[in-house]
Amino acid sequence: MNGHVAPHRWADLWAGRVDDAERSMMERHAEGCRACARVRQRVTRASDSFVAIRAQSPPDVPWDAIRAKVHWSVSTERHAAIRRRRPAYGWLAGATATGVAAALVTARLAAPAAPAPREPALVALTAPAVAAPAQLVGLVSLASGDVMIDGVRPPDLFARALVQGSSLATGDGRVDVQFGADSAFALEPMSTVKLRRFDARTIELAIDGTVDITVAPRADGQRFLVDAGDRVVEVRGTRFRVSQDARTTSVACHHGLVTVSDATGRIELGAARRISIAAGHSLSGEHAVALSPEDSAGFGQAPLALPLWDPVALPHSSAPLDVATAGHRGVRVDGVELGTAPLRVRVMPGRHGVEVIDNAGRFRRAGWVDVAAGPAGARLEIPGDPPPTGGITERKRQLHAGLDRPLLDHCVRSIAKAGLSGTYVHIEIAVDAQGAVGFLNVIDTDLPSATASCVRDVLAGVRFSRGAAATWRERVDL
Repeated sequence: MNGHVAPHRWADLWAGRVDDAERSMMERHAEGCRACARVRQRVTRASDSFVAIRAQSPPDVPWDAIRAKVHWSVSTERHAAIRRRRPAYGWLAGATATGVAAALVTARLAAPAAPAPREPALVALTAPAVAAPAQLVGLVSLASGDVMIDGVRPPDLFARALVQGSSLATGDGRVDVQFGADSAFALEPMSTVKLRRFDARTIELAIDGTVDITVAPRADGQRFLVDAGDRVVEVRGTRFRVSQDARTTSVACHHGLVTVSDATGRIELGAARRISIAAGHSLSGEHAVALSPEDSAGFGQAPLALPLWDPVALPHSSAPLDVATAGHRGVRVDGVELGTAPLRVRVMPGRHGVEVIDNAGRFRRAGWVDVAAGPAGARLEIPGDPPPTGGITERKRQLHAGLDRPLLDHCVRSIAKAGLSGTYVHIEIAVDAQGAVGFLNVIDTDLPSATASCVRDVLAGVRFSRGAAATWRERVDL
């Protein structure tokens, strides 16, 4: 072989258009010629990037289809004719990969003479389609009362993923759904919502009833819409509340900016403003007014959103905590007010403090509960406030007299060896007239969970004699 191998012959070799004899000669030449070896590598790499183009059939163009197909065929034939010519100069061996790739594409797409005026349409046909927006996922973070998803009451409410097309309905309860690190909505009692659009570009909720929404600021091109009958509420990032029924549509903005629109116009609501439109009336002529104290109080607790938002991992890394109370009582978990119990809340693994409202209207510590990750979760039952009882002094004496001190020492032996002392448990206990323990809850302690559980078991083993029923709280120092 005289001189270097023409770059287009490496492309022909890659495409299988070189016979075995010439292929062997080209390969042997490249083994001893570093320049041709580099050209072979560049041409092969460029050719790999254009497999789709080399195999592409004539485009089916709805306009001027005959001319477009003729242009495509003529360009292909011209490219074949160029391949059959022998190269006259050896400078092509130094062509870069970008130049070789451009030559291959241009030879297929260019017209025989001057560029055709419709070529831009051919290029547009091969442009990739715009990627569809990523679908969002919502997870229940708090639920109380009767909640239905897609018409059923799912036993795995906290594991169920809510996606586009899902619907929720509440009876006498409420459900909070998180769909972002700082975005969630709460569906109030006797309400329904359908996730019409639920992707990274557009969220559209169709509601009947009342929904309280917190939305993180929207990026450019993102929209958040609430369809309330004939009205559409759109936000950029805010907390707001929408109520829709047969008589009226009400929109209240806690903070941020909300736009309410219908066929007759639109109105913007700023922070601490609201508007109500009667059924059958249009927005035309309506005006926003300031929130009243009752309106502000109606917002209540914001929809619950966990800080560690990961819709894929969260169902496995968190767990539901059931809090059951005697009667409907306000509940706080880890200092966060959640509403009226009984309720179920999503929490992360670990120990959680639970408080309830007592008969005096104040939150008091109801106990600690340890929760492990998984669908089983944990449950804490909180008895009602006991009525005043006599005999507490005698029952306290019986408790301390009946304590098994060696067993208590065994419970705290490991932490005592570590030099920890002065520990305690604070309990609430009820004993009936027969001497049976009705309940015993550890409401506060500075012990590790395993040690506190051991101490509780020892306390629960105390035997009481017959006497006056009593319920009291006691601090036991260890």
